[in-house]
Amino acid sequence: MPEKNGKKEKKKPIFEKVGLVFRNPMRVDILRELSTSSQRPVDLANKLDVERQNINYHIGALKRGGIIKTQKLEVSEEEASKLKGAIVNKVTENGKLKISYGVELTKNGKDIANQFIEPLYEEVNIDKEHKEERKNKKKGGH
Repeated sequence: MPEKNGKKEKKKPIFEKVGLVFRNPMRVDILRELSTSSQRPVDLANKLDVERQNINYHIGALKRGGIIKTQKLEVSEEEASKLKGAIVNKVTENGKLKISYGVELTKNGKDIANQFIEPLYEEVNIDKEHKEERKNKKKGGH
């Protein structure tokens, strides 16, 4: 049972967020991609080779869970014209455009990526390297 003033109450939200991510492998892949840089949903869909509707569904769930957010930028009109799919939210007093462009990890999302996603993929890569080494040794007749 959660305690009002104990440590269990404080840990519950992070476990819920981790559970939200690991509930579906697609969400893990999305976090892994976003851990290197912010991206547009269409680019994520292409990289992960899935339908954009599927990506948007998982992005929506991750946004509601506070794991990712829409990237907000302040750019010149010229810069904005180069950003395909950018949504202009407002013009500042100095003539810059405040735009929404792609999605990025929140602080919680970065914490989860650093604590869980990156180590998970490091283990997978190490396992692959070990299998490759064993395979090469067998080919050598040892």
